[in-house]
Amino acid sequence: MAVTPTGSPAWTRTVSHVHYGGNTDKANYLGRGAIDPITDVAAEEFSRQACDLASVTRTSPFAVITLLHNDGPAAAPTIESVLMMTGVRLTSYAGDAAPTGFPSAARNGDGHCTITFSASYLDDYSVTGSFAPISGIGTGHGADFVDVTVTPSGSTVVVRCFDQSGSPLANIRVTIRVW
Repeated sequence: MAVTPTGSPAWTRTVSHVHYGGNTDKANYLGRGAIDPITDVAAEEFSRQACDLASVTRTSPFAVITLLHNDGPAAAPTIESVLMMTGVRLTSYAGDAAPTGFPSAARNGDGHCTITFSASYLDDYSVTGSFAPISGIGTGHGADFVDVTVTPSGSTVVVRCFDQSGSPLANIRVTIRVW
C-alpha cells in the first residue's frame, strides 16, 4: 500500500511540526510513556523529533551547486555537481545542456552567469512544490580573494565573481547555496 504524505515539500518553507506528525495533543497510550524505551518513542520524544525536523527543512538550502565559469574561450559554465532536495548529480554537464530536473546556466560575462531553476519540482512522492529562490551565498575556489555575489530574481540566480579591486574574475570555480 503506497502512502503519499500530506503537506508541501520541504523547499516550500511552509512545513511545520504538524506536517511530520507532531501535535500538541499527542499523548502516550494510557499515560504510560514508551513501553520499551530502547525501541519505542514516547509521545514527547516524537513531538520533539517532528519539531526538529521542521526546523531543519526550513533552514536547509534547496541546492548546493559547484560550477566553473568558462570565460576563455567564452562558453556556458560547466556545472560540476548539484546537490538538490530533489536529486543529486555528481557528473558534470554544460550549463546550456542541463539534464531533466537540474538547473541550467548561461554565461553573461567574465565571472558572471545566470542559473535558471524550474518553477516547480516533484519530491520523492511525486508531490509538486513551487520553487523561487529567495537567497543565496557563494564561495570562490583557487584564488586568494574571491567576492561571490548570488542575487535571486524570479526563478533565476545571478552569480558574479570579483577580486579585491572589484574587477571580474575569469575562469573561476565557485560553490553556491540557494534557498
